[in-house]
Amino acid sequence: MKRIPFVVLLLLAATFSQAQSVKLIFAGDLMGHMPQHNAALQKDGSYDYSPCFRYVKDYVKSADLAILNLEVPLDGKPYSGYPQFSAPDALAEDARNAGFDIMTTANNHCMDRGKHGLQRTLQALDRMGIPHLGTYADRAQHDAEHPLMVDVKGLRLALLTYTYGTNGIPAVEPNIVNLIDTAEMARDLCVAKEKGADYVITLIHWGIEYAVKANREQEQTARWLLEHGSDAVIGGHPHVVQNFTLDANPKNDRYPEIVVYSMGNLVSNQRDVNTDGGIMIELTLTKTQESSAIGQSCRYMPYWVHRGTVDGLYQYYIVPSTDAVANPDSYQITGADLKALQLFDKNTRQRLEACRLKDGSNIEEVGFYRNTLPFHPAAGGVVPLRGNQTLSVWLERRNKK
Repeated sequence: MKRIPFVVLLLLAATFSQAQSVKLIFAGDLMGHMPQHNAALQKDGSYDYSPCFRYVKDYVKSADLAILNLEVPLDGKPYSGYPQFSAPDALAEDARNAGFDIMTTANNHCMDRGKHGLQRTLQALDRMGIPHLGTYADRAQHDAEHPLMVDVKGLRLALLTYTYGTNGIPAVEPNIVNLIDTAEMARDLCVAKEKGADYVITLIHWGIEYAVKANREQEQTARWLLEHGSDAVIGGHPHVVQNFTLDANPKNDRYPEIVVYSMGNLVSNQRDVNTDGGIMIELTLTKTQESSAIGQSCRYMPYWVHRGTVDGLYQYYIVPSTDAVANPDSYQITGADLKALQLFDKNTRQRLEACRLKDGSNIEEVGFYRNTLPFHPAAGGVVPLRGNQTLSVWLERRNKK
């Protein structure tokens, strides 16, 4: 897509911001186990993960902004999987090419390769033009770039992110890893409002691995964040899909405040029940020039990771589970894999259908089917953010340099 000057982008955003809707997509943990790297390894020694996103990239690119959690350092060779990860840069690059605009890096594996791994990850993402948040070279960079302020079609978003810990490997000064700390979070939420955020989203790494229901600590932390200025809380880390709600703060009478406790894995080698898939969250926000109120809707799209061969190529394919269950032949899924897909889809659907709102309704599922959702620029002539990400997302950073 042709890039346009930033000044023109601002003019377009101002011209078409009246009653514009902004579609956001959030995805879970992008993992990098060694079997994934082995599947992506090419004869020339390069790595190609693009087939992983074959069936969902059109859906991701339909968003104005798409975000995932990069749960592996990009520390170069030797590459490694669990328990201390290091992935080829191509993993992040191919995710970007599939439509993911921003990556969070605050998670329990961000320090797996120590100081060098943290810093090289930041440098690699910068070199690839991928905006990121959660880990920083020093306090000055943190204060300049967190919260990450993003203007999408005239709607000003503040993105914040934190992790519960780093697997016992502390950040080495002057490096910074955003940890769940109420004093730091309160300061960041105030900064977000001072910078004119219309909507504040906290992306958080928390909870107990493999637990399909959020625990009390998650619920209390979510309530605290909502009461102190966050409008939505979207989480990861448990590697399974957990419950979520649109009524997390009963005291709020402006609009439902969304808490997604865990989206599960985006792609990984994990194959135990409930770990072999996840959900993407689709959040649509609308604001008019005449009102400060934000209209919103929230849906989910379940997907399953098919570790198998498609058209002769063995890979880890992210497949929309609704369509894959209905049309397994289209995805070349058979036998034990089909049974695993059906079990994941059934378990996830039942878990989320039980998450009912006060009026008795449940969360809506995205009716996504492959090859039916071509990517087009947003209506009204505004070029989507991914076409101008180095100009618009990094405005806060570049203005300070």
